[in-house]
Amino acid sequence: MPVPSLYYRILTLLGFLCCFGASQVPAQEESKEEAQYREDYERVQKLVAIPETGKRAEQLLQFFKDRPNSRMNEYAQGQFFQILEGYAKAENKTELIAWSERYIKMRPRVGETYYFYGYGLKNAERITEAMDALAKCYVLKNPISSRAKDFLDFIYKARNKGSLAGEEAIIKKAQQELSK
Repeated sequence: MPVPSLYYRILTLLGFLCCFGASQVPAQEESKEEAQYREDYERVQKLVAIPETGKRAEQLLQFFKDRPNSRMNEYAQGQFFQILEGYAKAENKTELIAWSERYIKMRPRVGETYYFYGYGLKNAERITEAMDALAKCYVLKNPISSRAKDFLDFIYKARNKGSLAGEEAIIKKAQQELSK
């Protein structure tokens, strides 16, 4: 029986040394980029948890202003679009237009925002402005460009007795405005 006891003692000693040795290895320091990502991640998670829609939207806009090149911007932008979509579904054109305008001023090359803006403008019966916004969404080529074009076609046809003749001028105008 002395052999198993000795064997057990050696394994225990080795286990202790491994654990003790592992605790003495210095932790690898977090890079500046990793630390910034972690900080941004935590901040956005807190913002997303804000129950009041207007306050959440305001804080997301502030995040974009503070951290224009954050790796979390795409996620935060998706969260902002969910807010806009909520206003669209609730048919709250006033809030939809106001938040869309603020986001467009901050990030004018994000096409999806123009879709929400155009939707709100159409519901506010500001048809010419709505068509301009939808054309910009279409021109900026994004995941909902085709949806914006279909909506633009629908509005344009309704206004022009079922014809799309002349719609190209609206699209060309949007291209020129966005190329400035």
